[in-house]
Amino acid sequence: MKTFDLLWGTTWRGGAFGLVAGTMGGTAYGAVFANALLFFGLATQAAANFQRDDIPRALVSMLFLALIGAVVGALFGVPTGIVVGIANGLLIGILTRAFFYPPKNTPAYRWALAIVSALFTAITAWICFIGIMLFYANRNAANVPVLAVIVLIPALIAGVGAGRLSRLIARWYTKLEVGD
Repeated sequence: MKTFDLLWGTTWRGGAFGLVAGTMGGTAYGAVFANALLFFGLATQAAANFQRDDIPRALVSMLFLALIGAVVGALFGVPTGIVVGIANGLLIGILTRAFFYPPKNTPAYRWALAIVSALFTAITAWICFIGIMLFYANRNAANVPVLAVIVLIPALIAGVGAGRLSRLIARWYTKLEVGD
């Protein structure tokens, strides 16, 4: 396989997988995070005042917050997913060409890509999420340490997802080169 074909194949696959994973992950995390905030807010504020008549309103509130959280999560996940996915795909292509061309030890190759991809994506997604938060936040009142902790969980989720998805790219490459 030519170097250009390898880099192109890993880069567009990384971008496509990143877009899909960023959309799905951001949407799911946003919906869950919004409802977790509601749950903890109710638990600490008005749990003793909660009546049976409040259940329908609480369910509607949860669905509404899930919808808002899903949209906001997607606003974070889509741009981060595509940018980090493309960069991760390019990194996978460069590592493959530099160290695993031609592939000799397929399991080691898949593990190496998974670890590098997970670390790179978690760190890069964390930086991107903080950047997006600061872009939308009031920069004078933004509490950067709190934002850094809040975006740590979705960044770690993105890293684990990228580690899993990198194995698909590794499978594509080894199938072409070795017939594995």
